[in-house]
Amino acid sequence: MKKMILLAGVFCLASIASKVCAQSINNRDWKAYFADPINDSLMLHIHSDSSFVTNSKGEVMLRTNCILTKDTLTLADYSEGEHSCPDAKGKYKVALNGKSFTLSLIDDPCEGRARALDGVKWTEVGKLLQ
Repeated sequence: MKKMILLAGVFCLASIASKVCAQSINNRDWKAYFADPINDSLMLHIHSDSSFVTNSKGEVMLRTNCILTKDTLTLADYSEGEHSCPDAKGKYKVALNGKSFTLSLIDDPCEGRARALDGVKWTEVGKLLQ
């Protein structure tokens, strides 16, 4: 009986720990620099229901739905535009390290997004814009 309780406790702690780490990128702003062809710092504003990317001038470049499950981020763009892939869901592993995280490609049929995001280090810049 004690082993069952201990096992259940360890399982619960592991589950909570993985959710805490995975959810810690939610409801924050993150910044990364992108070279050619963008040549600009972009801000990823992650909300719990929808997210968006702005350039250094504050112009919205992309609207996307970010779904975070444990350490996996799924992106589904819902805006049209030069950098959008509205019919392609991309999956990335999130490696959180303090106030920054890196995305590693799992699967993304959108080649441009996959090339742009794989290995990029995002750094927290503060609270979300309202």
